[in-house]
Amino acid sequence: MKKLSNILLATLFAMLFLAACQPKEQKIYVVSTNDMHANIDNLPQMAALIDSLRVLYPDLLLFGAGDNRSGNPINDRYVEPCRPMYELMNAIGFDLSTFGNHEWDGGPIALRNALGWAKFPFVCANVTFDDTLQMPNVYPYKIFERNGLKIGVIGGIQVGENGIPDFHPKNAGGSHFRPFTEVLPEYLPQLRKECNAVFLLTHYGFEDDMETAAKFPEIDAIFGGHSHTRVAEKQLVGNVMVTQAEAKAKYVTLSTFTFRNGKIVDKDMQLLSVKEFPKRNEKVLAMVKQYNSDPYFSTVIGNNLTPVNSYESLGCFMTDVIRYMTDSEMGFQNPGGVRFDTLSVRPVTIKDIAALDPFDNEIIRFTLTGNEIVNLIKCCFTTDGGPIYCSGCSYKYKVNENGEMTDVSVTLENGKPLDMNAKYNIVMNSYMASVFDFEHEDDGATTFRTSNELTLEYLAQHPDMNYGNVSRVTEE
Repeated sequence: MKKLSNILLATLFAMLFLAACQPKEQKIYVVSTNDMHANIDNLPQMAALIDSLRVLYPDLLLFGAGDNRSGNPINDRYVEPCRPMYELMNAIGFDLSTFGNHEWDGGPIALRNALGWAKFPFVCANVTFDDTLQMPNVYPYKIFERNGLKIGVIGGIQVGENGIPDFHPKNAGGSHFRPFTEVLPEYLPQLRKECNAVFLLTHYGFEDDMETAAKFPEIDAIFGGHSHTRVAEKQLVGNVMVTQAEAKAKYVTLSTFTFRNGKIVDKDMQLLSVKEFPKRNEKVLAMVKQYNSDPYFSTVIGNNLTPVNSYESLGCFMTDVIRYMTDSEMGFQNPGGVRFDTLSVRPVTIKDIAALDPFDNEIIRFTLTGNEIVNLIKCCFTTDGGPIYCSGCSYKYKVNENGEMTDVSVTLENGKPLDMNAKYNIVMNSYMASVFDFEHEDDGATTFRTSNELTLEYLAQHPDMNYGNVSRVTEE
C-alpha cells in the first residue's frame, strides 16, 4: 500500500512538473474601428456590441483610427463642435485614437477643444504642434499593460505631397507633419525591446498600410483608416496583420493575439457588423436622442422627387447650385467633397444639406481657358482619386495602363466643344482652389459665400430636387 502511495505521489509530482514546463499561453484582444465620421446613430449598437465583447474579454483594448468627426451636422455644428462625438466615445470606453485628416476641419483650436473633451489619449508620431497651441493628451505612442504583457501602439497620419494631410491648408495653423515612414525608425527599435507586441494605429490608407507592413516586418499589426476599406478576412504581409473596418461606425474589427512565453504565436481577426447587432446600449442611446433633438436640423427646405443612388448625381446638384447662384458658366466639385451617395424620395432637411457638404468651404471664382479646365479635370482625377463633377458641361475620358486620365473631351451645355483657347468664368470650392496643383494663370477670387449658404438660398428658390439619373461624366 505504501509503495502504491509513493507511485501515485511520484506521478502527481511528475504531472505538476510537466504542467509547469508547458509554455504559458495568453491572449490579447483589440477592437478597432475607423472613419466613424460622427455617425452617432450607429453608436448605441456599437456600444452594446463592445459591452458584450467586454463580458467575454474584460481586458480588451478599444482603438479608433481617426476621422472621428465631419459627416454629421448634429456633431459638427453643435454649439461646441465635436463635443457630442467625444462624449459618446468616452461613454463607450475608447482606450486610444489617432488623428484623421478631418480632425483638422475646424482648425487647430477646435482640435484642441476636442482633445480636452476626450478622456482617452491620442497617438500620432508624425505631427508636432507649436507650443502656443498647448495641445493636450497627444503622444507619439502609448504602452498598455494587459495580462502581464506590454503592448506598444504608435500612431501615424497620411501626409500629402503638399506636406499636410488631406485637409484645407488654412486649417493647419501651428501643426507640422513629417512622412510617417520616416518617423517610424525613431520609435520602433526601442518599443520592440520594451514590449511584447508593437502595433500601428494609422490614418494612412489600406494600400499604404500594406506597403508599411512590407517595409517594417517587425510590426505585429496595423489597425488602419482613411481609405474606408472593408477588410473582411485576415490580411498578412509577411507576418504583419493589416486591418480596416470600412467607415461610419458600420463595423468593428476584433483582433486576437495569442502569446506563448511572451511572444506572439498566432494572430487572427473578425469583422463584426454593428448594424446587425440586436441590442443597443441604453445610456448611449439616450445621449444620441438628446443630441438629435435640435429642431433646427429637421427644418424642411426642399423635396427630393427621385431616388438618388450615386455620388455623381449629388455632385451634379452641388455644381448646379454654385454655378447658378454665382452666375458662372461652369461649376466643378471634387468627389471627396460629396459625403453621401443615396437620397430617397422625401422632404430634404437642413441636416441633409449640411451632411452632404460638411466643410463650410468658400466658393472661389476663376477665369480659366479651355486648356486650363482640362488641366483641372486631369488634376482632380489624380489628386482626389476620381473624376471631377461638373455643371455647364459634360466630358468623356479614358484611363491608360498607368491609371492616368487621357483623351479628355469636354462638351459645353449648348452642345459645342470646349474651346481650348477661349476663357470661361468657373467656380469651385476653396479646398480645390488651395490643394489642386493644376496649370492656370488666374489666382481666383473668393465670393465670400460658402457652398452651404448658397445651397440653402438655392433651395429656397427651387425647392424640388430631381437628380436621380443625372450623369455628366463618361469613361470610354
